[in-house]
Amino acid sequence: MKVRNLGCSGGLAEGLFTTSFLLDERTLLDGGTGVGRLSLAQMNQIETVLLTHAHMDHIAGVAMMLASLSEHRKKPVILAAPKEVLEAVKAHILNWVIWPDFSKIPNEQTPVLEYLELEPFQTLELNGYQVMPIPLSHTVPSYAYRISRGEGAFCFFGDTGPTELVWQALNQQPVSDIFIELSYRNDSAELAGISKHYTSVTLAEDLAKLDEPSKVHIMHLKPGVEDQIIAEFSECSKSLHHCFDLCHEIEAFNI
Repeated sequence: MKVRNLGCSGGLAEGLFTTSFLLDERTLLDGGTGVGRLSLAQMNQIETVLLTHAHMDHIAGVAMMLASLSEHRKKPVILAAPKEVLEAVKAHILNWVIWPDFSKIPNEQTPVLEYLELEPFQTLELNGYQVMPIPLSHTVPSYAYRISRGEGAFCFFGDTGPTELVWQALNQQPVSDIFIELSYRNDSAELAGISKHYTSVTLAEDLAKLDEPSKVHIMHLKPGVEDQIIAEFSECSKSLHHCFDLCHEIEAFNI
């Protein structure tokens, strides 16, 4: 499996794009502004979008992509997520007020978009992958996806703060790679707690719950404080047995 990083920032600034990763050219893992790195032809190859949660930095690019594809698709894009995530998208984003309802464009018989409801903890075969959503702990329903094919397996996290269920699941079904958020400096712990994101301290504490070592790819750092967050996490993670790196824009991972 090839995972290409289109955007991994926790906010916008010059040269920064929000969360979206491309799996083997046909599946998007979240759809933030990083989707805009794709050509129209590349967008038209997308079959499925796995959405972790409905916050704008994870779906804005997909919403715009659907508008770009409205006259080019032969088959609909499948937006896949658990029920609460899809309900939020329908009610608050693709609602004809914020943005058109592309499940009815150009018509209900041949729409640009179709929804696929996933069940937490249930593994589904999707585009040749085994996909399992696992609940996280965020201000809105948010999920991690354990994705496997053949011998390869990884876990892609939506936004979260300290959580439990995902670590239990990954101890039962280990993965080689983890893509996970780290949003705030340690001195922003109160803000991280209110918004339910990680600091270096809380992420290190949660990663210590994993029994097996993994390659951990850090993403979603807030703009302007990346160096401080990285330095803090380097200190906090010294006792952990995982390998760590920082997701850089336009970086590909082979899993």
